[in-house]
Amino acid sequence: MAIERRAASPRDGDHIHSKMGEGMKKYHGHCHCGAVQFELDSELNLPMQCDCSYCTRRATIFQMEPITNFQLLKGRDEMTRYGSKEISDHFFCKTCGISTFTYLKDKGAVVGAVVNLACLDGTDTARMKPMMVDGKNL
Repeated sequence: MAIERRAASPRDGDHIHSKMGEGMKKYHGHCHCGAVQFELDSELNLPMQCDCSYCTRRATIFQMEPITNFQLLKGRDEMTRYGSKEISDHFFCKTCGISTFTYLKDKGAVVGAVVNLACLDGTDTARMKPMMVDGKNL
């Protein structure tokens, strides 16, 4: 399972591939207390919200990126995880409890990062219009 960049089609809601282009920017992200820090290369062009039981309770707007666009800078030992461990690991800070990102897996290999956009410096999630993901039926 490869993680690919996709953008929502304005006509019918289907997804189409999009190329990483001029909008690519490096974002710095962190938990509330700063123990966990990371960088994300992204266009932030497809914010999402999921309606699965876990995501509904944490109310996160997120962006999915290939793992090559994500780098954990600090805090590997400051995090704990929750998740299926077969397809995902949701990480959060042991100190402040903020859910910072999720690793997506395929056959045990980490292939993508799903980043909590509220953890990125300079983003305003209140102004975003996320695409809804039907996580209840995955």
